Amino acid sequence: MKKLAIVDLETTSLDERHGDLWEIGLIMRDLRQPIRTDREFWWQVRPDLGLADPNSVQVGKYYKRCRVVNKAIGGGRRLAPTLDVSGSPWMKEHTGMPLAEGDWYMNADAVSIARTLAKELDGATIVANNPAFDRRFLDKFLRANGQILTAHHRMIDIRALLIGYVDGRLSAFDGKVEDAFAPEVVPYVEDWLDGYMDSPAWEIVGIAQDPGTAHTALGDARLDRDVYDAIRGGGR
Repeated sequence: MKKLAIVDLETTSLDERHGDLWEIGLIMRDLRQPIRTDREFWWQVRPDLGLADPNSVQVGKYYKRCRVVNKAIGGGRRLAPTLDVSGSPWMKEHTGMPLAEGDWYMNADAVSIARTLAKELDGATIVANNPAFDRRFLDKFLRANGQILTAHHRMIDIRALLIGYVDGRLSAFDGKVEDAFAPEVVPYVEDWLDGYMDSPAWEIVGIAQDPGTAHTALGDARLDRDVYDAIRGGGR
């Protein structure tokens, strides 16, 4: 792998044939660099809601959080994450100070967003919670705006990665949960093994998401990144 593209999307449907993405959270990591540096991107675009699923729109809080609801379909905006905004030429020229997270700092249409996104994803390994879902919506968005997805065909599903991590530790300790995991983690593992949860909790590797960032593209992308790093580091 040369670079990771840690991705999360908010969409207007669970089916790309009926819906579109409207928020993109992307964290790029170049694995060839000796010092790890993550670059964050955060965009919103105005989707066509003609075939949207009301539940998907509500889960992502589209009408509460989308900052481009008054733009024409295809209109977009790049929002400010926490990295690299204070030094941007636009910031220095127009404000002279860094923006708060979530403030917008660049108008952009869907075509220009797709152009940047396609270049960043070129050759990258996508890391996500259900990456096949994100890949389908990314492919649709890029093609609709004159680009094509050229990310690596192999992807990393962090939920599957976590299941493998749990199974691996259990195998190493002859299936004894109390020996394989720290005491505070044991209840989460047992809940999954006993069928009370459909997938293992992120807390197994010491990650807990702030409820306020759930179902936000950049918040979920950061969660995916933290879970991936925790598993690769052996968990907590």
